[in-house]
Amino acid sequence: MRRRQLITLATALVAATALTATGCGRSDTGKDDKAKDVAAGAAKGEITVWAMGGEGDNLPKLAAEFEKANPGTKIKVTAIPWSAAHDKLAGAIAANKTPDISLVGTTWMAEFAKTGALDPVPAIVDQKKFFPASVEPMTVNNQMYAVPWYVDVRALYGHNKILAKAGITKAPETWEELKASAKAAQTKGGAKWGLFIPPGGLGSGQVLLPLIWQQGSDIMDADHKKFTLDTPENVKALTYYKSFFEEKIAPKAFAEGDPERWFTKDQLAYYINGPYMVTQFAKLGGAGFEKEFTVSQVAGAAKRTSFAGGAGLAVFKSAKNRDASWKFVNWLTEPKVQSTWYDIQKDLPSVPTAWESGPLKENPNNAAFGKQMTDAKAPPAIQTFEEVNKMIEATVEKVVKGGLSPADAAKEMQKKADGIGTGA
Repeated sequence: MRRRQLITLATALVAATALTATGCGRSDTGKDDKAKDVAAGAAKGEITVWAMGGEGDNLPKLAAEFEKANPGTKIKVTAIPWSAAHDKLAGAIAANKTPDISLVGTTWMAEFAKTGALDPVPAIVDQKKFFPASVEPMTVNNQMYAVPWYVDVRALYGHNKILAKAGITKAPETWEELKASAKAAQTKGGAKWGLFIPPGGLGSGQVLLPLIWQQGSDIMDADHKKFTLDTPENVKALTYYKSFFEEKIAPKAFAEGDPERWFTKDQLAYYINGPYMVTQFAKLGGAGFEKEFTVSQVAGAAKRTSFAGGAGLAVFKSAKNRDASWKFVNWLTEPKVQSTWYDIQKDLPSVPTAWESGPLKENPNNAAFGKQMTDAKAPPAIQTFEEVNKMIEATVEKVVKGGLSPADAAKEMQKKADGIGTGA
């Protein structure tokens, strides 16, 4: 798996009680500090930003354009590794020494919002311009606390040569079609494996949860107060998931890099993964390999919902240059700016209108991710999601490798999730 395990796998959460204790004088949600409109006019002064990974390295290139359009403004970007980001932010909040702006992983929002450290998104930002799935994880208790900057979503990669040899002419749309196509890819197309999905453990939650969502169900109730993991829909999802391994369509064991190697060496027919693999496969497969695969929406049940993630930009209440910070954040989510950022960093825009021209529209493999974002869902914005997700992934591994029945697995998930709680 690559860096973008949808950010949900970035790092373990710091105990919410510790954050609450050190966040003295802040409300639990920040709802008592209502968002004010940002004053009109050009931004001025220094704006400090913490950004992670490649975003931290490349943001200064884009920020220079904002500085040019706003004389007297200086964007100071500090690059931080994703592996250290959560704890660094938690410590900064506890010490009240935050930057003006920070990139925040989607599953950190509930935790950090509860400290009262995040400034509610003001009216200068049009919340309706984003993909709905990108707004969900930025919203806690009906209040938006960060602006979606880029999105990440899982889609289905299909190996054209293998599928053509198997007589498959269109992407599978249903669970049944996916399994039949994957089997045909093995029996007729010469593939070693019909589909790669994780055999439990890291990343398996990002495949299982959509199988539940696609049936119109969820892992929590609508208010995010109670877990609903012992449902018939979860049992059905686990049964379907397990069947790929029982029928030897997907491998139970693999080494790091195997799925990518199998795909580029004509040994794997289907692979569910993120948008960064478009360029990665082109590099791994050599010249011309970008024409050897096609990206489509994931196959589904009643719906074809996929797992959405990404990261958002939050402004802190302690920001020394609040108004200018929100102007910069809003500028970063303008469609033209998002398109430019895609050219620089290859991050997928959170604003649908940014997909209406250039390589995001003209390259069908890129465009497939924009289409998938119209039917995508983010995990619930609760403080304990990382812990719950790890539990789910460990239980999936028991189903695939340990013989645990889907029905018993669903009951076990429910019991353990109830024990973990929501952190509220």
